[in-house]
Amino acid sequence: MPESIPALMMFGLALIFGLMVIGVTFILGPKRPTPEKLAPYECGIEEIEPPRQRFPVKYLVTGMLFIIFDVEAAAVLPLAILMRRLQILGLVELLVFTLILAIPFIYIWRKGAFAWE
Repeated sequence: MPESIPALMMFGLALIFGLMVIGVTFILGPKRPTPEKLAPYECGIEEIEPPRQRFPVKYLVTGMLFIIFDVEAAAVLPLAILMRRLQILGLVELLVFTLILAIPFIYIWRKGAFAWE
């Protein structure tokens, strides 16, 4: 426990600082809404006409899937580094974690999220 106290203190200070900055800017910041400030902003171009067709969401789905499985890789790496020290318990934990993430992977595969048309 004593080894984690500095990390917890740093996390607490960062949290307090972040909340303090948000609070001070909310209290002291100017509040002058204008129609230009309240208008939707899309890459600096005003909308000429409303879209007539639906946009495909394949790019968004691909991005979300990438994030999900990127987080998996980031979580597995420390476990793989400590595998010798964790021995069989670490292997079981890794297999359970992989199985938990394999279920949505199989689901999205069957739904056709990986089929690029």
